[in-house]
Amino acid sequence: MNAIVERESGSVISAFAGEIFSQRQEIARQKARLLPTQRNPLLALDVYKMGHMEQYVPGCTTVLSYLLARSDKTFKRTVFFGLQYYLKQYLSVQLEPWMADEFLEYRAAILGMPNSPEVERKIRALCELGYWPLRIRAVPEGTVMETRNVLMTMTNTDPDFPWCVGFIESLILKIWYSITVASCSFAYRQAVDTHFERSVDSSLHFLKQFSVHDFGYRGDTSEEGAALSGVAHLLSFIGSDTVPALPFARQFYHAKPGELVMASVPASEHSVMCSFGRDDELGAFRNMLRLYPTGIVSIVSDTFNIYRVLTEFAAELKEEILARPEGSKVVFRPDSGNPEYIICGDPDAAPGSDEELGAIRLLDRMFGHTVNDKGFKVLNSKVGLIYGDSMYLERYVRTLERLEQMGYAACNLIIGVGGILRNFSRDTLGFALKAILVEVFGQMLEIEKDPITDTKKKSHKGRVVLHRDVGGQYYTTDQATAEEEAACDLLPTVFENGRILIEYSLAEIRERVEEALSRLS
Repeated sequence: MNAIVERESGSVISAFAGEIFSQRQEIARQKARLLPTQRNPLLALDVYKMGHMEQYVPGCTTVLSYLLARSDKTFKRTVFFGLQYYLKQYLSVQLEPWMADEFLEYRAAILGMPNSPEVERKIRALCELGYWPLRIRAVPEGTVMETRNVLMTMTNTDPDFPWCVGFIESLILKIWYSITVASCSFAYRQAVDTHFERSVDSSLHFLKQFSVHDFGYRGDTSEEGAALSGVAHLLSFIGSDTVPALPFARQFYHAKPGELVMASVPASEHSVMCSFGRDDELGAFRNMLRLYPTGIVSIVSDTFNIYRVLTEFAAELKEEILARPEGSKVVFRPDSGNPEYIICGDPDAAPGSDEELGAIRLLDRMFGHTVNDKGFKVLNSKVGLIYGDSMYLERYVRTLERLEQMGYAACNLIIGVGGILRNFSRDTLGFALKAILVEVFGQMLEIEKDPITDTKKKSHKGRVVLHRDVGGQYYTTDQATAEEEAACDLLPTVFENGRILIEYSLAEIRERVEEALSRLS
């Protein structure tokens, strides 16, 4: 009997060991598929930061840095978004000794020199600690406020690791991208809200969230960037074709199955239309209507001649379009040429010509309109118009203004933005993450950057505090006391010693954005 028990126990132990081995193999395979910087966050930095741990003044035990957007030339306000992703993906990863080995190998290879004993000792000590000894305080994601205000502060929690604050600057500063895209979409949404308020009945105000559609996936530089920018757009709108945004919102921002994160419609592209041949473009339209007999369908309409589509083809398809069930809509999509002129008409074209009338009036002439309570024309609900090329913000506003002058409500037009939504750099809003306080041999020293050749780069000095006045406006003061800094509840602690302390859902981030839109309208 004992022999049987021992044999069976051995089998169980052997099976358990085999399962553990398989799990470890799978973890190794998963790590191998990650980018080196995702596997090892010690590699997510600029070369010069690889030696800063030995460059700080002797006796330095604390560094405090802060993040702000220094420029309001492009956007007057920032929408804070994206930090949670970097905290989850990079800073909450457990640090392990092999990461130090890899870091030291890369540093020596890049610099062409051996690592100093101090650099090696400090980087190995960090990995033995196993986590980032940092405290990060930040405004809640979705906070909308004026530029040149503190967005985030970061300091070390262990006196042996003050250098860690600057070490991760290159990584954390990447949130300039998601913040800038979110700020751009917010500016578009403000324009939408303004023109809807003037020309659209309240019963159709839900369409505001669909007025600017994200067409930018192919224009992004990476899958990570596309997902980040895709969700940044979705803080102000719902319309999007950027599929990676949905799984990203669920994985990093607690979006739930069934939650309306993004929405789109079946749509054609030029290759589809051309596949029917130049002589049967009308057949391509009919095929789309056959495939999607109900609901909204978008059909690219400028493959050859947009004006022929909006006159001759529209006449051929009119009965079929009008016979579609209630709630169905055929959306015509031109996206070549001057958007303002294609949509509203070219004032320099021959009087009475299709070019002079423009797409909106051609659709109106073919399918008719109603007049809403504000006195503006609304196209027949069975047809619509979307324009998806070169619609930068100023041109979009000008187009909405022309539509109003022509007597048409803003809800008649949807636009798509792609590269325009992402065509920014860190300098667009002038993002900087700067040290403003150090502790040396127990003495606090307020520091600042103040270049004589560029006063715009002057930083705050010492501890910073974010305030909000009774009108909802934010402002930042510096050279605060430790007590004043600690009492600032507008910058809650979101990360400390490798742990995320506060997480935000997409739903609550959107609520903050909507609150700001209401406040600023």
